[in-house]
Amino acid sequence: MTTTILSIDPGGTTGITLLRADEKSISIIETIQVKDDLSGFIAWQKDFDTPIDVIVCESFTLRPGIHGANLSPTYIIGALEALYQGFDIVYQEPKLKPLCDDQRLKKMGFYTVGQQHVNDSTRHGIIYLRNKRHMPTLLKGWT
Repeated sequence: MTTTILSIDPGGTTGITLLRADEKSISIIETIQVKDDLSGFIAWQKDFDTPIDVIVCESFTLRPGIHGANLSPTYIIGALEALYQGFDIVYQEPKLKPLCDDQRLKKMGFYTVGQQHVNDSTRHGIIYLRNKRHMPTLLKGWT
């Protein structure tokens, strides 16, 4: 069975990765960095029409001692919740990103030079598949 995953790193610049995984492989269908906070995300979403099975999104964590935090991820998460009502969205904490660092993305052939937000969204999709024990992901990145 093929699974299409929409993986999102929300923020002032939002990273978006569309992944496809099946019993034998994992691949990237598309990546994009969307600028302009919520308005950019909404504009991108209007043109997005790919059927998806899973949404993986980095959760927002307000860290103590950080003043003037950028809250744009919370607005994008809110839009995601509104646009995909009833759809099960998997949230992953930012602290999970070291499980799939840049070296691992490079090893897997999924690192995108100069697009840190895309790399972060890809990372979350890969971590989701790793946690689901998707064998092609484990073989490609953890052997």
